[in-house]
Amino acid sequence: MRTKVIAIAVAIVIAVAVAPVNAYAADNGEWSVNPTPPAQPGPAPRLYFFLESPPGTSVQDSVRVTNLADQPRTFRLYGADAYNTPRDGGFGLRTQEATHVDVGAWTRVGAATVTVPAKSQADIPFVITVPANATPGDHVGGVVAMEEQPGATTRQGGVDVTVRRAVAARIYLRVSGPAVPGLRIDNVQTRHDTAWLPSTVDGGYTYDVVNTGNLHLPPQLSVRVTGLFGHRITRHGDVPRIDLLPGAQTRLAGTVSGIWPFDVVTTSVTVTADGGVSARAEDTTVVVSWPTLAVVFAALAWLFWYRRRRATAITPKPRRRLPEPVTVR
Repeated sequence: MRTKVIAIAVAIVIAVAVAPVNAYAADNGEWSVNPTPPAQPGPAPRLYFFLESPPGTSVQDSVRVTNLADQPRTFRLYGADAYNTPRDGGFGLRTQEATHVDVGAWTRVGAATVTVPAKSQADIPFVITVPANATPGDHVGGVVAMEEQPGATTRQGGVDVTVRRAVAARIYLRVSGPAVPGLRIDNVQTRHDTAWLPSTVDGGYTYDVVNTGNLHLPPQLSVRVTGLFGHRITRHGDVPRIDLLPGAQTRLAGTVSGIWPFDVVTTSVTVTADGGVSARAEDTTVVVSWPTLAVVFAALAWLFWYRRRRATAITPKPRRRLPEPVTVR
């Protein structure tokens, strides 16, 4: 069986929760990447880099790469732009070969590669140079430590694929200037399975969340689904928690059950965030059990035909009168 080697990191492991609990570093169990603790650390460790700079200036910091394995490891280090995945809002960082136009392009790491001994760590400085024409607001990216040699294998399409893994520490850089938070909900849509009497059916909904401002926002999402006369429709699963970057748009989805075969389903989505930011949108869908209606109409048509045929069959018909006999004299 041949082995195909992918020369880029196919997965960047990061702490994706907005407010992770007991998470002191982004790691994959073999190495971790996190902000270097300050000389006099505060009561809580730095989970991410939260930096601020005016346009046209530079900011410096340091990232700590910790080798958790029993053998030395060599890593490639680079700055990367962040993005939200278009379908679930996941936080991702672009690969080294991608085109970087923001934090990834502004970041210069002190070493392109670093070898970290087993059970040891290395602090690597980096500098972010903010262009003079940088737009105000949040610019998000990360410092990535990718293994120099592929160290894991997965199977895809019947082929063993060797991958390079990567771990990153997030960077939230705020460029001085007007802060304009904003959110919008678009394209709320409700779907349902084919309905038959007398049982209820399952369904689902989708909606787009758009960050219309210049600040990253971890919005609170609320989804409410109701039926005709306000009857209960059960929503399954948790509403996702996302960290939405400026200008990002992502589509989220969920499933429901308990829709009547003949129903009016209203899906209402509300999003709120710090600073008094909020948005709301809804969709109303009429549910009609067309197969049931087709059966009913077919039955009515047959009944109408049958009654007419029966009425015709039992309608009395007048008897023909014979001509009277002619008397000859």
